[in-house]
Amino acid sequence: MVSAQSIHNLTSVFERVARAAILRSPDDSWELVAAAPPAGKGEQLLVITTSSFGFRLLTIFQVPDTEANRAYFLPPGAQGPLLDGFAEIVNLCCGALNREFGAAFPQLAMSVPCSLSAECLEYLGHLAPAHIQRLSVSINNTVSVSVTLCICCSAPIEIPLPAAAVEQANGELEMF
Repeated sequence: MVSAQSIHNLTSVFERVARAAILRSPDDSWELVAAAPPAGKGEQLLVITTSSFGFRLLTIFQVPDTEANRAYFLPPGAQGPLLDGFAEIVNLCCGALNREFGAAFPQLAMSVPCSLSAECLEYLGHLAPAHIQRLSVSINNTVSVSVTLCICCSAPIEIPLPAAAVEQANGELEMF
């Protein structure tokens, strides 16, 4: 119900918006590669669902609570949980993804970040997904984030690759 070209387009758009939302500095190195299912039993996931009448996309982030990740994603001196700070980054990333696909899918909605146990990844197959893609993000060879894109379709869909991506500054307030 979703073509190989659509999966390629989804991955391309995701990489572009994730790079813009996740990287703290344009000088940081970035690597996004296909990955095996992430380990980390007992860790938490951040999930955002983007849905339309024809599909549901779950964008699932797993960021291990390591010193390197805390130093990169949290402000200096922050004492709170890593997931609280990273939830804002996830929201920016998926908000940009939502805007990219908004022209092709006018009835598009996005959830707020939801925290789930990493054990939930084992049950994605029960959603009858059209495609599951697991990715690993590495920043400066020290910071790591696992991402799972899970798309479920109720009708055949084609995900377009936007012809000209509009650059948007991170952190802008969007009014609904």
